[in-house]
Amino acid sequence: MKKYNRIMLGRAGKFAKACYEEGYIGVDFDLNFDLSDSLYDNWRDFNKKFIPVWLQIYPEKSKTAAGVSCGFLWTIIKGLNIGDVVLSPSGEGFYYVGTIKGNYYYVPGAELPHRRKVEWMEKVIYRKDMSKSLQNSTGSIGTCCDITKYAEELEELIAQSAEETPAVKPEIEHKEAKSYDERSLHKLFCNYLRSRNIYAKTIFHEKSSVKIDSAQKWVHPDIVGVQFEEFNNDATLALLKATEPKESVHIYSYELKRKIDSDYQLKQCYFQALSNSSWANFGYLVAFEIADGLEEEMERLNNAFGIGVILMQANDSKVLYPAREKALDYNTIEKLNNINPDFCTFITKLSKVMNASKDYTSDAKLSFEKICDKIFETDDELEQYCKDHNIPF
Repeated sequence: MKKYNRIMLGRAGKFAKACYEEGYIGVDFDLNFDLSDSLYDNWRDFNKKFIPVWLQIYPEKSKTAAGVSCGFLWTIIKGLNIGDVVLSPSGEGFYYVGTIKGNYYYVPGAELPHRRKVEWMEKVIYRKDMSKSLQNSTGSIGTCCDITKYAEELEELIAQSAEETPAVKPEIEHKEAKSYDERSLHKLFCNYLRSRNIYAKTIFHEKSSVKIDSAQKWVHPDIVGVQFEEFNNDATLALLKATEPKESVHIYSYELKRKIDSDYQLKQCYFQALSNSSWANFGYLVAFEIADGLEEEMERLNNAFGIGVILMQANDSKVLYPAREKALDYNTIEKLNNINPDFCTFITKLSKVMNASKDYTSDAKLSFEKICDKIFETDDELEQYCKDHNIPF
């Protein structure tokens, strides 16, 4: 039997328009890893596995709250079937209406990473046209609400909405430029870093061990990088090897964000970067968009804690506030090595470069470069990438 469900896409429908334009519904709930291997047919089995995980992330919450959140998540990723109808409030007095067209998929780094493909109708349903009881049901608190018992009324409303109000129709038909995902910025930023002789690699958080890392919300850097000091004179190389070979490299850690809109968001992002990146020689907060008026607070934070700030652009980036150099934190490096294979591979390959004799350094660096993020061969390739990923160029 076809089901009908009201889905809230972000707080107060914040992401409803983006979901409508890009053809999906999605949720977050701070479980930042792929759930494809946990699509249980029974919600109780799903809750049994993930309530403890959710409570590790939010220890101050109750088990009941955890159960409700996990239940909503299960409904989106598995409970709804292909062909079911979803209504999503726009926040502007009407509901987008669509049909589930695909199974669960995961988009790391996205605002709503746990997603289902949806074919949205051009028709919308206005809240004012609903019966009082349907208004009450669709207005209930929570991410999901089963409204299947109103199927007959909903079908009538869908049929009646063929003629949309002119004031709203142009807004739906005129689609703004699609937004870009945070993860799509990684290749651009790594390309910029390579131009500064920094070899960089994305650290995929979702590859970390769930059991070990489920409570570690702010432990992973988004990108790690290394800069090699190039010495060619034999005497210099011999002296370096005999004294302090680790001085020949600098390790960087980056926390990357799409945008920073407010003082509050700046502090939140900055302290996330501080938590994720303070283990490295240099740690940076990177953002593609930073609102005006935050310079004084960025400078204060930089002076107090030493994490640098970079304003990223598609064709170049600018260091607004340089990071302060620190000694490596080997305890945190050990922790990251244990929980994330991408990070461990990066450190392992880097160690081989540092320990290689002069005759084999080039081979070791070539092997290291292969595990780093790929960069663009030409400016035309970079520009096309931006167009393909809706990144302002």
